[in-house]
Amino acid sequence: MKKLLFVLLLSLSVTASFAQEELKFSSGRDKHDGKPQLFAGLSQKISVKAGFIDEVMNSKMNEEVTLQVVEGFAFTGKVISKSSDVPGLETVTVENSSRKGFVLTLSKITTPVDGVTYRGMLKGRDFSDILLLEKDIVTGFYQWIKKKLSQAISD
Repeated sequence: MKKLLFVLLLSLSVTASFAQEELKFSSGRDKHDGKPQLFAGLSQKISVKAGFIDEVMNSKMNEEVTLQVVEGFAFTGKVISKSSDVPGLETVTVENSSRKGFVLTLSKITTPVDGVTYRGMLKGRDFSDILLLEKDIVTGFYQWIKKKLSQAISD
């Protein structure tokens, strides 16, 4: 009986001590906004260099590539994934050689209505900003759009 009473008192005290601790949750926005910016020196919209999309899409699996993403910013890495599992979708992923977790992903989307469209992203897990490849609806040319990662994903 004394052992049972001792176990009950011990479990009650442990429960009470955990109940006093305050749990603190942080959003993805708080987590990502605290990271440094990689593209701080670039403007909000940057034109895609001529031939960049073809160069990425024509690269081979495990190939080492150096891609001139924008004027003054080259991306050197290895093609780690090239897939076309779904009809109308082809995706190439290149991981940076010097920074693990820093990747360039480019997809070619083909639909009967829109024809061929490209979408891409350049992001690093240690940085708070990303570049998104989008087609300008006015000019029809592709451009990089700089965004904070917390604005591009939901919590």
